[in-house]
Amino acid sequence: MIHLNVKLLSFYGISLALVAVLFKVVTAYGETNLKAPPAIAGNYRFDPKSLPECLKSDVLVLTIEQSGVYLSGNLRSGSREGREKTAEEKPSLFGKWETQGLNLSGAVANLAGCSDSTATGQNSSVKMRGIVDQESLKGKISLTDKAAATDFTAQREAAVQPQKQEH
Repeated sequence: MIHLNVKLLSFYGISLALVAVLFKVVTAYGETNLKAPPAIAGNYRFDPKSLPECLKSDVLVLTIEQSGVYLSGNLRSGSREGREKTAEEKPSLFGKWETQGLNLSGAVANLAGCSDSTATGQNSSVKMRGIVDQESLKGKISLTDKAAATDFTAQREAAVQPQKQEH
């Protein structure tokens, strides 16, 4: 014969009800207040007219990698072929996505004509603040510690699908 204890049953019933209510409250809060940042990872090609004087004649591409609000990337000058060969290098720019825009800073090696000295292997200190608007990135860039920030515009490049190799 089974004896049911009323106190024990009411304790389990109330506990389950409280867990269910708490779950609903946390879920409702998360759906209304917690939003993931937009996906901005990719390559952005700068408009040469919007670059500082030392890079007006050069192709400049910003590659952004994203993990949530944390950003990393590389800023490269040169042709497309040179960029593909160095794609496995460690990122030189680091930053965060904040409310409506991104902040990136770091030292970028070998930006032609923008180092304080003419020796090869010199790094340019880069600071960027920008707003991503659909397929473009607009903001301010400073390529040396002493330089004033310059407005820039960069267009997002279409993602290249890797080709499968057949054996």
